[in-house]
Amino acid sequence: MVAYSIFLNFVEVFTLTAFVYLYYSFSNKKIFILLFCCLFLGFELCDILRENGVILMFLNFIISYSFILYERRKINFGDIFILGFYIFSMNYIALINYHLFSPLLSINDTALFLILAGLTSKIILIIFTIYLIKHLNYQIIVPNKQYLLVIITEMIVFSIIGIFGYAGVETTASYNPLIICLLLIVVFILIIINGIYFNMVYTEKMQYEKQLQKEKYIKQSLRLIQNISYDIDDKKHRIHWILEHIKHLNNDTNPEISKAIEQYQSKNTYQKLVASKNPVFDILISVKINRLQDDNISIKPFFEINQNEKYDDLDFIDVISEILNYVKRNSEITLHIKGQGIYTLVELYSENDFYDYDRCKIESDLIVKKKNIYKDGIYYMKFLLKGTDDDVRENLW
Repeated sequence: MVAYSIFLNFVEVFTLTAFVYLYYSFSNKKIFILLFCCLFLGFELCDILRENGVILMFLNFIISYSFILYERRKINFGDIFILGFYIFSMNYIALINYHLFSPLLSINDTALFLILAGLTSKIILIIFTIYLIKHLNYQIIVPNKQYLLVIITEMIVFSIIGIFGYAGVETTASYNPLIICLLLIVVFILIIINGIYFNMVYTEKMQYEKQLQKEKYIKQSLRLIQNISYDIDDKKHRIHWILEHIKHLNNDTNPEISKAIEQYQSKNTYQKLVASKNPVFDILISVKINRLQDDNISIKPFFEINQNEKYDDLDFIDVISEILNYVKRNSEITLHIKGQGIYTLVELYSENDFYDYDRCKIESDLIVKKKNIYKDGIYYMKFLLKGTDDDVRENLW
């Protein structure tokens, strides 16, 4: 039976070596031979020392993954997960078969039991290995941080099952109940940690998806606003030329008609004053400036910003709009907006005292700092948006 035991070990080691070599795409045949020899030596040592199946599983795992790590030069939890799954499956196939044929032990036919259980388990293992190599993807991406705790938990659970399973087959095997209890406590704690961690991951994922939906909605709104803006511009141009044509036909024969046309034209002089290549920003800020002009507030825009999604963010535009709400009537100001990285300087200035600083109570996380100064005969109102770096902040300020 010693020769038969060596034969079974040979088949099992050869199958495990073939799986590791083929699945992980080893390129050197010498590594196959070296891995086979190391695994076979481990099997024989465990047989001689009569160590239980858990020790053998961990030994197979350590030897196999050492070769994988040498070949791939980096730790990957996807590789660990697949290798652990295969080694556990390999041992459980043997355990299940030994339990299935265990009734033969009751009739004292040990030889028949060992032959049937051993051969059947190895045939199933070979079929299982061929199936995995053919159908399991060669590149399985496993997020390292997410699956570390899962892998540790599974290894402990499988170890406990392996201890009980081996003890059921090998009557001389024994285990310490205290160790089992400690392992179960560790598993319980890890399950709780896994639950908390995956709940956090799920929450972050849901927040990310909500953010994507928000951005998608904003982009759709942007396209709608653009289309409406183009349509309004087109209609205003048509109305303008129609009114000019009426004025020409009227030829001042009826002054009231000319006066009514001029009044209409003076109150409906919407212009797209901003062209920063940020469509939502350009349209909404232009609308805001035109509305302020209706309140006799003349604003000259001067923007130094590039095309960037942050300028089309509605929260950012709302802050700019609210800043402009505190400009006093009958003022003439320059609105200067300058971007540099994640920072944006919003600067308003005029020769007259134009800003109601005392009433300005803007609550926004985007505003880092605000300042009202008078220098060289010019009144300045400055806002710094989204900034944390002092050096850049001073340069902008």
